[in-house]
Amino acid sequence: MLSALDRSAVLRGFAVALLGVVPAIVMLLTLGDDDNTTTDQSNWVYLALVLIVLGYGAGGAAAARRSGSSPFAHGAAAAFLAFAAPQLIGVIVNLAQGDGVTVVALIFNGLLAPSIGVVGAGIGIRRGTMDDGGGEPAG
Repeated sequence: MLSALDRSAVLRGFAVALLGVVPAIVMLLTLGDDDNTTTDQSNWVYLALVLIVLGYGAGGAAAARRSGSSPFAHGAAAAFLAFAAPQLIGVIVNLAQGDGVTVVALIFNGLLAPSIGVVGAGIGIRRGTMDDGGGEPAG
């Protein structure tokens, strides 16, 4: 399956997804609350969540529009790579600092990111069809 993916399409989607994900990570690291014992939380978390979801979706759309076939697989792969790369760094840093890693959260988010990428791929190919005149009228 992985050999059937167009690497340039997946890498383009990965790069587009990182445009939303990296600023959100920086925002969470600089403005986030390190003390998880209280319920008072900065509202910046919600903006970061929106950026992450939009990043995964845009990455999935970019990968799908560039792929020749199987756009949903390309969108899922691009979003998963955009999830996995920062998470891998975060896991290494957490383990080096002696902090724990929540495996359940990693698995859940690892499934959620490609799902958002597939939705983005669907939107991307739908827009591509409408732009090309093959779908419903754009107006």
